[in-house]
Amino acid sequence: MDILYTQVLAAIEAKLHLEPVAIPPELAKTTFPLKALDLRMYNWKADSIRKMYCMRFKVRIPSLNVLGMAIYPQTDLDVPIFQFDLSLTKKIVVSYVNFIALFHNEAYMHKYIEPLQPVYEKYKHLPPEHMREWMLARKNPYTIYSKPDPGRLDELKKCVMDYLEVYLDILSSAQRTDDSEYQHQIEQAHAAFREDLVGKDRSQKMLGKIIGKKKASRIFNELIV
Repeated sequence: MDILYTQVLAAIEAKLHLEPVAIPPELAKTTFPLKALDLRMYNWKADSIRKMYCMRFKVRIPSLNVLGMAIYPQTDLDVPIFQFDLSLTKKIVVSYVNFIALFHNEAYMHKYIEPLQPVYEKYKHLPPEHMREWMLARKNPYTIYSKPDPGRLDELKKCVMDYLEVYLDILSSAQRTDDSEYQHQIEQAHAAFREDLVGKDRSQKMLGKIIGKKKASRIFNELIV
């Protein structure tokens, strides 16, 4: 996972100038004795990115190794949000790779989601998993949500990189809008997703059981969204 983190960051920095954003020390790093737990949080911004977060989360027993990231474009760009999460356990890899569409009209989907189709063809054999109801609203025909065995981890890493390459091409060529009404609609779409992520994603509850509800809430509200 550490290698994938390095590769993802290098791919993004090859296209965009990322600026690290300072994080409160108590949220940036959480560790338990004897390497029982290691949680690292990172934030960046760029000219075209309002926020980019990364979570590296490792638990020794039971074995868990997580790499999660999202890219939130500036709200004068109508580009989808990019999000991926790979959670490796001894038996499965919970895998989520997605372009989160802000709108669902035909023109928008054709412009921003359909470019994924050729890449999706390489990974459509991954066994799909049932998605929670709140996640279904963010699903598109090329969303990857799967729980294969750890033997597929390298393939899943390639999937992340392939989806990211498509995304960065779209983001780097996107045209800004100066239409205030459209910007407001974009902001509303971003806000709705952030609200769902904070209020409905079970991972915050899971994290809270380990590091405490207050700290988990701060991580989600201050760093992830």
